[in-house]
Amino acid sequence: MLLAATPLQANSAPTVKVYFSQGFGIPGTTVAVTRAAPDRGVARFAIEQLIKGPTAAEKRRGLHSELGAQIRGRSDCRADFRLKIASGKATLRFCRTVYGTGVGGDARILNTIDKTLRQFSAVKKVITLDKGGRCLFDQSDAGTSCLTGHE
Repeated sequence: MLLAATPLQANSAPTVKVYFSQGFGIPGTTVAVTRAAPDRGVARFAIEQLIKGPTAAEKRRGLHSELGAQIRGRSDCRADFRLKIASGKATLRFCRTVYGTGVGGDARILNTIDKTLRQFSAVKKVITLDKGGRCLFDQSDAGTSCLTGHE
């Protein structure tokens, strides 16, 4: 599915929003920043930018992302993640291990992923899975809370 990025002006590169955390509340406040995006693969690009984290200037404004530092180990898909968008649902499965940082950090990570992907009109629901296919940071036996909507 092709997702449209927003052009800033005529003849300029399209842009996407990346939502970073500001402060350490649960799930926390998010602030959108814009990034020049490629013409294709804008949702993937937006998540890549979330993993990369804020620029130095954005950090000085108090923005942060806990996601990038928590992704470690070998990939089982030659990338950090796979992203599929179909029928209004974005499914993000990490191909490397994502370590939790505690309840607050985990909530902020999920919140920034959700907001970053929901900017696209084709996305109504976001499902975030770990390397093993369980809902990211779900500590229940089933590991399926994000699939049923009971997070």
